[in-house]
Amino acid sequence: MKRLWLIAAICTGAVLLAFAQTQQGSPTPQTFLLRYKGKPGDVSRYKSWFVMRMVGTMPTPAGLREGKMEYQSEATYLHKIISVAEDGTLEIETVKESGKARMGDGERMRDLPDRPYKRVVKMTNRGKVIESREFEDGEEEQESEEEVAEFPIASRRYQPTYWLDKLYETAVHNIAFPEQAIKVGDSWQEKVSEQMTPNCKVPITINSRFKELVKLDGKLCAVIQSEIDAPIDGQDNVGEWTVAVKGRFNALMTIYFDPELGDEVQAIDEARLVLEITLSGPNRPTLTITHRLISRGKTAKLD
Repeated sequence: MKRLWLIAAICTGAVLLAFAQTQQGSPTPQTFLLRYKGKPGDVSRYKSWFVMRMVGTMPTPAGLREGKMEYQSEATYLHKIISVAEDGTLEIETVKESGKARMGDGERMRDLPDRPYKRVVKMTNRGKVIESREFEDGEEEQESEEEVAEFPIASRRYQPTYWLDKLYETAVHNIAFPEQAIKVGDSWQEKVSEQMTPNCKVPITINSRFKELVKLDGKLCAVIQSEIDAPIDGQDNVGEWTVAVKGRFNALMTIYFDPELGDEVQAIDEARLVLEITLSGPNRPTLTITHRLISRGKTAKLD
């Protein structure tokens, strides 16, 4: 499961605050020009918590069979700004300092080995990620088309955790601040897509808004909330098989910025995925498996 870096990647960088003074005798709303900024060598430390629960159902001769899985983890990350270009593009390195994870059915859980983790991203000063590289202990083997065609729904391509991770990653990479200054109540939208399988291109809509100004741990924070929606509908021919996928991915992310310090204090997110996969082929019974996943994460600045 590679989901944690998505939470950690949100909590990097700093925010440049510029506000418009009220005109004499005519008060106007305070506005903020949000930009990620910093200088090479700047380091921040964050702690992340994450839990994911999955329920899957599939038909058997005895009726529908249900399976459950739960994943829990927490980790501490160091974020370091490597470089800042003239146009404001930042290169940021994220390294896992420590962590632990457990997996099971919710009642019987087993500890998982802690793995080294490093990620380097380049993003614009508005927050859009334009390049991402991941470094882990060991390389994940790439599946060949022949391996996928043997039994498609057993391949990584159609695993629900992969869909959750990939769709969330794409959405997070494209959450960006507006070009102009904004005030409480302002909203904006981004539309992107992700090619999940050869014939399933998923449209992703991101609706963000400046929700409010709140006090968090004694600090005045700007609350930026993003709602993510992605309908899924596609069909692939894989060898002798036909694989149809339908479903929907939704997520809600809330980020708390400290304008005075120009940094992020906390991020909270929740994601949901419903994925129905139908496998059919010549002289074979049609098989439909339904997956339902819910994940929740929180990241907080430590120093």
